[in-house]
Amino acid sequence: MLEEGEIVKRIISGDEDAFEVIFKKYYGKLCAYANRFLFSKEDSEEVVQEVFVKFWERSESLNPSSSLAAYLYRSVYNTSLNQIKHEKVKDAYKTYVLSIMSESSNSLYDDEEQQERLELVLKAIDELPPRCSQIFKLSRFEGLKYQEIADHLGISLKTVEVQMGKALKTLREKFE
Repeated sequence: MLEEGEIVKRIISGDEDAFEVIFKKYYGKLCAYANRFLFSKEDSEEVVQEVFVKFWERSESLNPSSSLAAYLYRSVYNTSLNQIKHEKVKDAYKTYVLSIMSESSNSLYDDEEQQERLELVLKAIDELPPRCSQIFKLSRFEGLKYQEIADHLGISLKTVEVQMGKALKTLREKFE
């Protein structure tokens, strides 16, 4: 069996067999670790798969002398926290949309109608182009300012402004 440092060197050079060795060695352990945070087998597997995809995509920048296990566990931890944060944002978004709908409504709707309207709004936002949807959610549900979004995503302020304009125009047209 090769030492971990040697396996990492092979992964850096693009050796898929070496990657498979690492995947098989850590996949189950990382899924169990992620499940400690997410309490869902499916979500845990998804997080670990995402970590391995990013690991492979960034393999050229790995340091063969650093601890691979520490890197993978830290990546799973961070990705799990991001997943939890994303779920909280989705919940906040639903609450926000429901409050907006109830404030702007002159008549009373039953819960089923409100749920249908909420689902339509959520679907419309998800149907926006991915970058446009991401920027809209960061602005409206996480409360980030345009400059903060630009810094967070590594894009220009103008791009954020244009994408928000697109999102608002599309949503307005969809619900007129």
